[in-house]
Amino acid sequence: MHKKLHKDHAVSSKSDGHSWYAAKTVDDTMDLCEEHTTEKLTMFCEDHEQLLCNLCLLLSHRQCSKVFTLAEQAKSNPQRIPLVQVTKGIEKSQKRLKDMVDRGKDNIKSLKASYEQICEEILDERRQINENLDRLQQNTIRELQSIHERLNNSIEDDTKRCLECISKLKIYGAKLKDNILPERTFITLRKCIDQTAAADSLLKSMIKNDGTDIKFQPNRELIQCHADCTDLGKIIIGEPQHNVDPNKIVSIEEKSEYNVRTATDKSSCGITGICTTSNGDIIIADWYNNCVKLLNQAYKVIDQVQLPTYPRSTCSISSVEIAVTVSRNYADALNGIHFLRVDGGKIIRKQVLKMNHVCFGIAHVDAEVFVTSGTALYEYTMDGRLVKKLYEDSTGQARVVGVAVSPDGKMIYVTDLINGMLRTLTRDGTVTATFQDPAFKHGMLTNNIHVAATGQVFVFGDNSISQVDTVGKTILNTISVNIANPASVYFNEVTRKLIVGFWDHDNINEFKTKTVPTF
Repeated sequence: MHKKLHKDHAVSSKSDGHSWYAAKTVDDTMDLCEEHTTEKLTMFCEDHEQLLCNLCLLLSHRQCSKVFTLAEQAKSNPQRIPLVQVTKGIEKSQKRLKDMVDRGKDNIKSLKASYEQICEEILDERRQINENLDRLQQNTIRELQSIHERLNNSIEDDTKRCLECISKLKIYGAKLKDNILPERTFITLRKCIDQTAAADSLLKSMIKNDGTDIKFQPNRELIQCHADCTDLGKIIIGEPQHNVDPNKIVSIEEKSEYNVRTATDKSSCGITGICTTSNGDIIIADWYNNCVKLLNQAYKVIDQVQLPTYPRSTCSISSVEIAVTVSRNYADALNGIHFLRVDGGKIIRKQVLKMNHVCFGIAHVDAEVFVTSGTALYEYTMDGRLVKKLYEDSTGQARVVGVAVSPDGKMIYVTDLINGMLRTLTRDGTVTATFQDPAFKHGMLTNNIHVAATGQVFVFGDNSISQVDTVGKTILNTISVNIANPASVYFNEVTRKLIVGFWDHDNINEFKTKTVPTF
């Protein structure tokens, strides 16, 4: 009927339930008290900044000194509550709520991807268990075959010797009955005695081994181990990681190298940013080729998108979304933040925020992003509005380049590449620690700091990676990667692997790691 008689009516599909028109319902209840839902609002309490109905006044606000009628309050409202400010606040809240809805959708997709990945991991673990059980079965059968063959051969040998002994004794017995020379009779007699002794010895050994059988004794420990298990593994919600010690030392072990250069690349790679998605794919920024690449878990490039100029750094926004700072070394119209999503093995461009300054390092927490310009650290909202300049050092370029944020969002770390300096800041920009070390110096404009999701702080220079305590005052460990000029570091808390990209190098290095507590 709405297609015929009510063509002017707006119709939303069932799948768009979140956007169904609800203004009429809200309008119907606008004048009603939210606590006493049948009572009309009649007053306003300035002491509690709360709209009241008659029941509210009677039950909770009789002692308040500043209770006015709505008519009285409406006359003074224009001077005290700017409508423009309220309107902007509503728009801001709507935008943030919509962003949260979008993130919720992304999180649902991420959750589904995690679910499917875990199902694969469970099947893979089952396959490994089956393979190990097959190996144990084959080893046991091989041992059974070996023992059976040895015992069978022994019995057959004994039987053959018995038959040979019977044959000889039969011949010697017949010879004794013959009428032969005395000397020959003596020889035959002697051989009969010797053969009889040999037969007795053979019989004794055969009687000892007579009735030899083989039995199977099950591995009770293995059976009990399986009986004691209730599952193939624990399902753990990844966040929050309250029990993780962020100062556990990460040391590297086995190294693997993967070439990430593609046929369309015009230059060697410079991997200035590394992030991962919820399904284990890896996103890297390639400075020399002005692009972002998507790698699968085998480090094979499965997608690639070009950027207008150099990608400086990356950070994760959600489980499937990243932000990339794109910038020249000077103020330029191309400078800004590019937001990208990963969906179905493809990189999708989502949004671009233009910046009026150089953009080097980037970090994200809550609904804010932190961007460095070489001389200052800025805090922006997700829609590009400047919140404040948190920190500044204008004594020279490359004084404020690297930036990272602790997982709880309470600490911000910034690096000075020229002086080899690490500064630790609170969220309001207060410097709580300054730590200088030559190992922090870097000859390239690099976001030379990474804070893992588990809290470990990594700062790298021209030749090594330093793990620093979370306070920002001590080097806990120095990691040598044997290749000059690291350009990015990422610690994957899921696989426990440290991934390192380099300037002017086509290979990414992946290190297996182990962690040990600090004492």
